[in-house]
Amino acid sequence: MKKLLLSIAAFALMAMPSLAQETAYYPSKIGENWYIQLQGGASYTITEFHSKSSFDDVIAPHVAFSLGKHFTPVFGARLGVGGWQSKNYYKVEEGIEGTYKVKYIQTNLDALVNLTNAFCGYKPDRAFNLYGIAGFGYFHGFKNSDYNLTTTNIIAPRAGFQADFRLSSIVSLNLEVAGNLLRDDFNGYEADKSYDGVIDAMLGLKFNLSKKGFRAAEGIDQSQLDELNKKINAQKASLNDKDTEINRLKSELANKPEPQVIVKETEKVKEETEVLMNAVVVFRLGSDQLEKNQDINIYNAARYLNDNPNMNVTVTGYADKSTGNATVNQRLSEQRAQAVAKVLIDKYNIASDRITVKASGDKEQLFPTDEWNRVVVFTATKK
Repeated sequence: MKKLLLSIAAFALMAMPSLAQETAYYPSKIGENWYIQLQGGASYTITEFHSKSSFDDVIAPHVAFSLGKHFTPVFGARLGVGGWQSKNYYKVEEGIEGTYKVKYIQTNLDALVNLTNAFCGYKPDRAFNLYGIAGFGYFHGFKNSDYNLTTTNIIAPRAGFQADFRLSSIVSLNLEVAGNLLRDDFNGYEADKSYDGVIDAMLGLKFNLSKKGFRAAEGIDQSQLDELNKKINAQKASLNDKDTEINRLKSELANKPEPQVIVKETEKVKEETEVLMNAVVVFRLGSDQLEKNQDINIYNAARYLNDNPNMNVTVTGYADKSTGNATVNQRLSEQRAQAVAKVLIDKYNIASDRITVKASGDKEQLFPTDEWNRVVVFTATKK
């Protein structure tokens, strides 16, 4: 029994290097990928005299109920309750032999590794999956006065395999074999062996509590990122050129004595400054977290507002329509715009009444490439 458990553990360790898949997937959220499992079958008890008994002498019924969760396409865990009874064989001498039962209940916490996904990649509609199981169980053996057996409480390691056959997106059929390494007194009798053991073979049904699987994490194409950076740099250069033009116009205004001309030139400057802030802050897919390399864009916007106290700013968030849905994208664009506005207020001391926050969701796509529309855009407005 001990050798069996060690062999299963060694196989799981050999599989670990291959668990990294080429495609990355987002971990499931708290309420996703839960399931319940109902199983029934038989247990085979390994004790001091089991080798001298016939097979059916030590076979007993076993049932189990489990609640589990898949955290990633490869790793999961479950909490189970099971048990029933263990049949044990005894032989005192020739002619004095028989079997007796030990009723018990167990709780177990198991880690599950989807070996099929680990080696072959994740497919949500795959018809067959093989799982490796490793964990610990708490076994409580009940008193049996007929054979002078006292109660026992044992914490035991366990390991096994489960073959899972998909019937639908909700239901699958599974066949599981698991071994439990117990103390020698589990069956109420201690001899020259160090351990007792129970091997469970069960057939069961697994019911998924939701149809949701795992979503692939979309990588950023470096060429698209470079192209977007070029556009941003061009916007920065345009902003610097307009700063120079504004300063030139201000200098001309200061040197013109005619009041009417000054008013006209001032109006011209205001018209020019309406389009000074066509800059963007770029976000990753599905995220409202600001990247460090985007802070320069917010800094430039703040600098412009500090240099031009007669101007306000509209901060508009966007999302790309190729992912999510309209409701999710609307909320995401709002969160992005709020995040940028918060930096303007908290870090650069721009008064909140100078900032208007808007969210366009995926209703408007500013750029021809989906990934470029995960942005917040600044627009200067007159007070």
